[in-house]
Parts: sequence; structure tokens; C-alpha cells
Amino acid sequence: MKICLSIAPRSTAEALRSLRNAGASADLVEVRIDGIVDLNLPQLLRKPRPKLIVTNRRASEGGNYNGTGDEQVRILTEAACLGAEYVDIEFSWGKHAIRRLLSGANDAKVIVSYHNFEHTAARLPALARNMKAAGADVIKIATMAKSIEDASSIFKLMQDIRKNGRTPTIALCMGERGEVSRILGGKFGGFLTFGSADRSSVTAPGQRTVDELKNIFRSDTLTSRTKVFGLVGNPVAHSSGIYFHNDVFSRRSADAVYVNFLVDNLATFIKRFSGMLAGLSVTMPFKQDILEYLDRVQPDAEALHAVNTVIVRRNKLHGYNTDLPAIEKLLRRKITLSGKKVLILGTGGTAATMAFASRRNGAHVTLVGRSLASARKLAARFGCGALTYDTLSDVSCDVLINATPVGMDRAGYRIPSTFLPSGLLRKRMLVFDAVYNPPITKLLRKATASGCETISGADLFKEQALLQSRLFLKSIS
Repeated sequence: MKICLSIAPRSTAEALRSLRNAGASADLVEVRIDGIVDLNLPQLLRKPRPKLIVTNRRASEGGNYNGTGDEQVRILTEAACLGAEYVDIEFSWGKHAIRRLLSGANDAKVIVSYHNFEHTAARLPALARNMKAAGADVIKIATMAKSIEDASSIFKLMQDIRKNGRTPTIALCMGERGEVSRILGGKFGGFLTFGSADRSSVTAPGQRTVDELKNIFRSDTLTSRTKVFGLVGNPVAHSSGIYFHNDVFSRRSADAVYVNFLVDNLATFIKRFSGMLAGLSVTMPFKQDILEYLDRVQPDAEALHAVNTVIVRRNKLHGYNTDLPAIEKLLRRKITLSGKKVLILGTGGTAATMAFASRRNGAHVTLVGRSLASARKLAARFGCGALTYDTLSDVSCDVLINATPVGMDRAGYRIPSTFLPSGLLRKRMLVFDAVYNPPITKLLRKATASGCETISGADLFKEQALLQSRLFLKSIS
């Protein structure tokens, strides 16, 4: 699959600067000329330059062009005659306009495009057939993803097109939930994908940079044989997994890729995607829910009722927990837990793993929840005590563990001033914060200032990801 740098300059001079700076970073460049106020096509298309797609996007499909269909055909025909390698015309202009452009396009290939910024319609196969019948050299369909399942509809569309005629096709979903369609298109026969020069210059929602597409995901090398791994969770944008695991795959020359799956409905995701997956990382809020869909579960993960790693073997889903051995390893480096008092903040899957690890190593554990009922429910599983946050002022401990999202670098997870009483942190106690973005949280900064030993969520991420990557690599060896 080709990587196309998409730019939306405001002047011809800006466009020329962008073309000069493009270098060899992308296979071709899409120039959105609809925003250029002083358009000079002969100057813009003068060689030497990269191979170009000239796009004059109409306003109803996300651009700035408000002219007539006749003028649209004239502009794009001029671009084709001046040597543009591709010109893009919207299917909504009608077959007559498309055929007029085709008749005057010389050697330029005509991309017939469709954009829907509201949703992903069920009629995509029929739409693609009609676009092909209009004479398209390349079909482009871009729709808004309301859920991750919309991306699977795009993948199925590309697979069907590849089986029936092999018309070069660009098909993708916009938005964060559709991001995987921009990355994985090559696995399903996609012709190209679009990337921006940097995060500040994206030309469509959910677009990654060219550098990320080429050097993190290696999207230009993916084939039907590429194994797909990814993170299932909500949220996922904060995750470092895409950097860690793709780097491992690259260094090991593994034909595999790791992406983020922003999932709202786990059951629907498993139904629609399990057939294309080789393995998964699982994060909040699905570490417990995922068990319902697994065929086999590692004993420790079953005891914990929490899975953070799934491997697909012969169409069966196998669940593991790499958090547990990673947590035990990190704690043992810092402290002998036997007989120590451990206070764990949280009542979710991470808290359960922290409690299991601490109890298995001989600690006295107390769980803290927003409600006493939820804290007691989890505490009963592991023989722990239970408290609420408003009772912590008289509590002391040797180890404090934050197993909540509080402190995460994301709106809604800011650390409240009442999260911990001021006297809880004491010199030489151990503070372990499972939050890893940011790497040094406000809690860890306070702990360091109080003379505490610390373990960061970044430490935990690295340890569990190493174990996870071994499972991933073993599954494809």
C-alpha cells in the first residue's frame, strides 16, 4: 500500500514549499487546492516535484470549493493536462461530469471519491460498484466511524473488491474509532492511505502522520499475511503499546503490526474482528469482561478473574495475565512483602491483580473503594480488609498502591485534592502508581518529595509488555 502525504495549503507558494519539503517521505502527495487563494496550476505542477494527486474538494464533502460542476471539471482537466498523476473528483458530481473528466484526463488517473462525515452506510458495496461503473481508475470511499465495527465494514468491502475485479481502492474510516482502517488497509488490498506532515496539519479526522504510518506501523509493507495484534480498551490513545510492540516486531523482522482498537461494545468487537486477529492486549475497562469470550484461561488469570493478554491459536482465544508476574518482579526488587501492610486504592482489575500479588507474597492487604460495598466485594476474594477514602486519615501502611486511573493524563482523571490525606506518605515507605501516562504522576512526585521509594506505571508497563511480546512472538514463530 502506498503512503500519500496530504497537504491543504492556503497559497501556491505554501504548496510549493510543502512539495520541496516532502522529499522521499511519501510515495506521492495529495494537494488540496480548494483552499489555495491564488491558485497557479502551471507553477504548482512544474517539475521536478513528487507524484501528485490534485484534489479540489467540494464544500459538501469537507472542502472549500463552492463552484459549479463545469468549473470543477475544467480545473481538474487542466491539472491532468499539466501532468498531474492523479486527479480526484467526487462521485456526487454525477457520471456525466466524471466521464467528461475522463475524456480529457490524458495520462492522469481519475480517482472517484465519496465522503460521509456522519456515518458509515450499509450500502458501501453497491456504492463501490456504481463508482466503478462510472469509469473510476481508482475508487475512494471515506466515511465516519461511529464504532470500531465500522472499520470492519471497510475491511470487508476491500476484501470483496479485491476478489471481484481488483479495482484500485482507497477505503477508510475517519475519526479515532476508524484509525485502524488507515493503518491496516494494505492487509486487505488497499491502494493507498493518507498521512499528514505532522500532528498539527491533519486534513481529515483520525489521520496519522506519514512518519508514523511508515516508521511505527510500517503500513506500506503490510500484506494479507501480516499478523494483526492490538490494544482493546476505552480509552486507548494514551497507550505506549503501539511504540513498544511495533518496535519489537520491526527489530525481529516479524511480519506483524500492533494497533489501537477503541472499543465501545466488547461482544460486537470480538464477533466482528476475532477472525483477523493474532493476539490482543486488554486494558480498562475490559480486563474482566474479556473472560466471557475466551476458550482457555491461564490458571493465575482465572484465579484473578482478569486477563490482559489474548493469543489466538487455531481460532481459539487463550487468556493470560502478564501484569501479575511483572508486579511481583517489581515489588520484590524493592521490598520483602511478607508481613508488610499494603494499602491498595481501587477495586477494578488492576487492584485485583495487585491484591493477589501482595497476598501471595505474604502481605496484609487493605483495599480502598469509593463505596464500602465494592471494596468489600473484592476484598472477600483475597482475604483483605476494606475501607473507603474518607476513612484514610488514621491509616498507616508500608506500601501504597494506586490501582485507579486517577492521575492519568486525560480529562476527567485529574487527581483531586482530597484523594489522599496529607499525612499518609511517610519516609521510606514504597509507593507504586499503576498509571503510566504521564510517566511521573503527581502522586509519585509527592512520594519522592516525602522520601518514599517509588515504582512507576512506566516500569510496570515495560515489564508486562516484555512478557506480552514474548507471547506474541511465540505465537507467530
